[in-house]
Amino acid sequence: MARTNGAGSGERGGTAYDITVVGAGPAGAAAAAVLAGKGYRVALVDRDVVPQGRPGLDWLAGRAAPLLSQLGVAVSNVLSRPFTEVTFHNADFSKATRPRFKEPPGYLVDRRILHGALLTAATSAGATLLAGRGVTGIRLLERLTQVKLTDDSHLESKLLLLASGRGTELLEQVGMTRSGAGVVVWAAQVIAPLKTGAATELRVDVVLGLDRRNSFAMFCVSQDLACVTVHWYGESTAAVPALVAACKAGFERNLVPLDLSADAAKAKPVRCPTAAALDMDTHVGKHTLLVGDAGGFVAAVSNEGLYPAIWSAQIAAEVADEALRSVHPQDTLKDFDARWRMQMADYLRSPNTDAQFLLPLVFSNQPMADRMGAAFFFGDNI
Repeated sequence: MARTNGAGSGERGGTAYDITVVGAGPAGAAAAAVLAGKGYRVALVDRDVVPQGRPGLDWLAGRAAPLLSQLGVAVSNVLSRPFTEVTFHNADFSKATRPRFKEPPGYLVDRRILHGALLTAATSAGATLLAGRGVTGIRLLERLTQVKLTDDSHLESKLLLLASGRGTELLEQVGMTRSGAGVVVWAAQVIAPLKTGAATELRVDVVLGLDRRNSFAMFCVSQDLACVTVHWYGESTAAVPALVAACKAGFERNLVPLDLSADAAKAKPVRCPTAAALDMDTHVGKHTLLVGDAGGFVAAVSNEGLYPAIWSAQIAAEVADEALRSVHPQDTLKDFDARWRMQMADYLRSPNTDAQFLLPLVFSNQPMADRMGAAFFFGDNI
């Protein structure tokens, strides 16, 4: 049976919880919301004071809406900007097509607002948020885990969920690695606020085939924000120049209402763990589960990571709940690998056909455009 919320004193002097979640991003907050809602004592730890930063425009898969509702998120506040149309362009903008969708493909979201809503869901359910405290060490003992924080305090818990983002240093401490997993993709992004009245409608444009390695650019415009992102499959040094070129081209062709190229030149490319989850041997360690970006839960076609992060966290929380009630918790944790693969693998993996060869058909054949749209926004196989 789930234990009541609230921390207690551990046998070794640390603060005791049923489960410690490291990383209070979307994945960590989602897992904490599920587990705290079941009555467990949950510590949600993050080195940053969260949420922080400027507003950031992103897109979230349409199928995430019911999942957020289950987590206790006020969906009407967070998902207030659905988009129903997307335009695909070829690399030189000489051709364009609009795929037809059987259901709304997604929402434009302010990532900071989404993050804040998930944190509110977690803390409202009873999770203890320990923000501004990084993790300096992890020990996996016979029956519990110990997490040492930057203020020299430490937490003890029966289980550990690592949702620590794209870094790998904590993975090594629990005997896991993501080295060599996934495709090397660099994301370079620029976001800017819009003046009132600068944009009157939402729009989403995707430029396919920037190179011969499936690189693409995505333009998202809401009433108050504009965002251009390049997902680059080549060398990292080429990602920012590609972003600058995309910003100039997008402005010239009215995909965005202002020229973001100057700001784009200052962008720093970030390596994305695209579909790395599929190449990892396991996401289960001793008393430990790995979720979100830390586990490479990022869709291969679109590089969309918000929905897979939250989805993987929900599955992990369900497995953790079963493990905490099990006589043999480690054996129960092992179910996570099979369970997420059964539910998520098709969404995460790349199409079984080289998309580059399909691009001419995408812009000349409506059914093929529809299939590309379904692959990009729903993870369907082309």
